[in-house]
Amino acid sequence: MYFFPGVPILKSKDLVSWEYAANAVQRFKQHPFYDLSGGNRYGHGQWASSLRYHKGKFYVLFVTLDEGGMLLTADKAEGPWTLHKLPKPYYDAGLFFDDDDRIYIVHGYSKLSITEVDENLSPISKDSVIFDKVQRKGLEGSHVYKINGYYYIYATYGGGDGYQVALRAKSIYGPYEEKVVLKDDMNLAGKGVHQGALVQTQTGQWWSIIFQDRDGVGRVPTLQPVTWIDNWPIVGENGKAVVTYKKPDVGHNWPVKVLPISDEFDTPALGMQWSWNHNPNDSCWSLTVRKGYLRLNTAKVVTSLPQARNTLTQRMFGPYSTVTAEFDISKMTNGDVCGLDIFQDPYAYIGVAMKNGVREIVVCNNGAVTDSIATNNRAQLFLRAEAITTSDQVKFFYSFDNLKFKRIGDIFNMRFNLKMFTGNRFALFNYATQKLGGYVDINWFKMNTRKGPANLFKANTQIEAEMYDEIKKAHVEICKDTPGLKDQDVFIQNEGALTFDQIDFGKGYKSISTRVATGTQAGELRFFVDDQQSPIGKLIIHNTGGVQKFETTQAKIKQTAGKRKLTIKFFGVTGSECRINWFVFE
Repeated sequence: MYFFPGVPILKSKDLVSWEYAANAVQRFKQHPFYDLSGGNRYGHGQWASSLRYHKGKFYVLFVTLDEGGMLLTADKAEGPWTLHKLPKPYYDAGLFFDDDDRIYIVHGYSKLSITEVDENLSPISKDSVIFDKVQRKGLEGSHVYKINGYYYIYATYGGGDGYQVALRAKSIYGPYEEKVVLKDDMNLAGKGVHQGALVQTQTGQWWSIIFQDRDGVGRVPTLQPVTWIDNWPIVGENGKAVVTYKKPDVGHNWPVKVLPISDEFDTPALGMQWSWNHNPNDSCWSLTVRKGYLRLNTAKVVTSLPQARNTLTQRMFGPYSTVTAEFDISKMTNGDVCGLDIFQDPYAYIGVAMKNGVREIVVCNNGAVTDSIATNNRAQLFLRAEAITTSDQVKFFYSFDNLKFKRIGDIFNMRFNLKMFTGNRFALFNYATQKLGGYVDINWFKMNTRKGPANLFKANTQIEAEMYDEIKKAHVEICKDTPGLKDQDVFIQNEGALTFDQIDFGKGYKSISTRVATGTQAGELRFFVDDQQSPIGKLIIHNTGGVQKFETTQAKIKQTAGKRKLTIKFFGVTGSECRINWFVFE
């Protein structure tokens, strides 16, 4: 969007392990607002790209709301990429090269149109409406394919509860028929899917990469299997999106690759995971002036962080990310503010503010300082932020020796605001409120995220029910059991089940505590490991007085050890129901 270098291109050999290939746009020169001069481009910039490869060339088509249509081209994914301004914009466009080399773009919101274009993507036909009999307002994100004699438009009904549809026709101009191919919130209540693409592997498997709104962490790509039924691409499995699943078969087992996140700042170029907030002032930062450090000079006198230039950002990862950075703050001047930020609207940071020759550690919540402590004129400082994306909360810490960290400030509640339109990001910054001339040096930035197999839970930790791997006759709902938190529970119907692929029971546990609620007659939860032949334990549930009135109930189980698959099944009378918030083994 408005982060630069931008329009990142990633590559993979198996659709699971990804690595950066290029940042296709280094900066936008189309308007001074991209330099934070006279205004900003928050929530604007690059939108909804269409990536295609045709006859030896890569194409990326996108739109900016203010500057119009843009096309990027390159002979290699790694670049160099060339940016072309198009004569007209195409909203949420899908670029398509037909078998006869004619080129089309499907575009629009709620009313989809098609335009034939030349090789430079200039229109050679008028816009023709091809679909407007929408189920509701908001059909967008079109991607176009020709498969088995049908033209398909793979598109999304947007909004928080978005869902995916396919349109198909024998002619690219229609008439099109429509089918819902995925409508599921995938363990986050009320949050549907958005804007995906279809891809076929070398072995003939079909998959969809499609993102989900996940609140504070932003929009997260998911990988879903696709089954063709009656010439329709049905996404997920048994009507549900998958949470964990077997990797795609691409005919070869490729090594696992992990995207770079930490940085020692010991190379002459920034890692491709980094993006500046808006265009940077390149004269005000350096990786070479002090070897092994990132130097951030103050670049502009401003009154708040969102106005500042040269704020360096990267995405955070769920379900948690912990970031620590080492700062040399000895060359700050009066009015300077530097630190480690959680960047969105609202934003929060832990940093250092210099006033009247004194440097203080401060915690700021959306512009208001909420806590502070003296640095005692220390030149070296370590700042830390711990983000938990399942609860959208961040805690801040500081240290003078990188060994003992002390908590400071209140918990910050992250939000996803469409005024910014991207997820919360970690950011390094240094700005002036009085005069230019100060700078800070950052020695390193280290991010730790969860490592190891997905959804591997230790049995003696509180396991949230919505973190299931598979679900049957159940769904996730918002829970009021823990006021003030983004809490969820799982609503299970009679004979419904939750499955967790990997619970580490260690040397063994003999009981389970479960947080449950029900407003119906008594029933029971049965706990199975590995298979569903005989339960290791049963927990009797009594009417708690309503589906939002939770009680913690305990039951003994057969001692269970090792890493096991766990299934929790509910049995009650016809029409009965149960809600589970969390469980823990003891």
